[in-house]
Amino acid sequence: MNNLEAYKIWALDDALWTQWAKPTMFSQEPTIWNGIRQFEIPEVSWFSFEHDAMIIVDLEGDESVRVGIALAELGFRPVPLFNGNRGSGEEIINVDDLEMSLYWGAEKLARINLEKNAKPAFLLDARRMKDGKRVNTFDNRWCVFPQDMPSAEYLIHNNIKKVIVNSNTIREDLSHILFRYQEKGIIICQANDNGIKQVKVHKPSRFKSIGYRLKVIMGLTRNPAGGFGSQVPDPMTRNSGFGVRGYG
Repeated sequence: MNNLEAYKIWALDDALWTQWAKPTMFSQEPTIWNGIRQFEIPEVSWFSFEHDAMIIVDLEGDESVRVGIALAELGFRPVPLFNGNRGSGEEIINVDDLEMSLYWGAEKLARINLEKNAKPAFLLDARRMKDGKRVNTFDNRWCVFPQDMPSAEYLIHNNIKKVIVNSNTIREDLSHILFRYQEKGIIICQANDNGIKQVKVHKPSRFKSIGYRLKVIMGLTRNPAGGFGSQVPDPMTRNSGFGVRGYG
């Protein structure tokens, strides 16, 4: 299975939520996937089926993908939102296992018969804004913005009245999206091994401000194509403004 074949399984042409699936992790041929590595599909102990709910899985790396496949077996359409890829040399976020799990997951997903309009389970990497930016490392950190997920109006139009976040904490970038949903009357819940509970998302700092977006982007290393993912330049060397290109 090559990268395009894997991506087309995760982003099925006529599935309702495909337009939000990110191709970033599939932009390069896999370097280490050989079809042998297998991942364990976890038991989703907190799960209880609700016909009007969508899920956001905000766990670390391959754990997010593995839970996504578990949810697919329960009838949800997993949608990868990973927007940072691998680079050359040392990376801030090691994505080897994440990359392998996506190809493993594609093989599993291809055998699961999901409805085209199955409710979505959006997959995030909880490490996306990890600290550790250092000179000459590949900065593959990223964040999620409101346009990376469906609008509240689109969710309501498709009979989604509740959003369940599988995570131990609501991260700041995601709160900018969830607060928009909450304003429109969508119920926000948090799920972990302790079960599901409704939560109130507090209005995040610089909500709907262009200053918030600029602040986040300025803290990340951009590549010449404008996406996330590039070598952190050494300010003491010439041509430090030109990094190794990655796409996000």
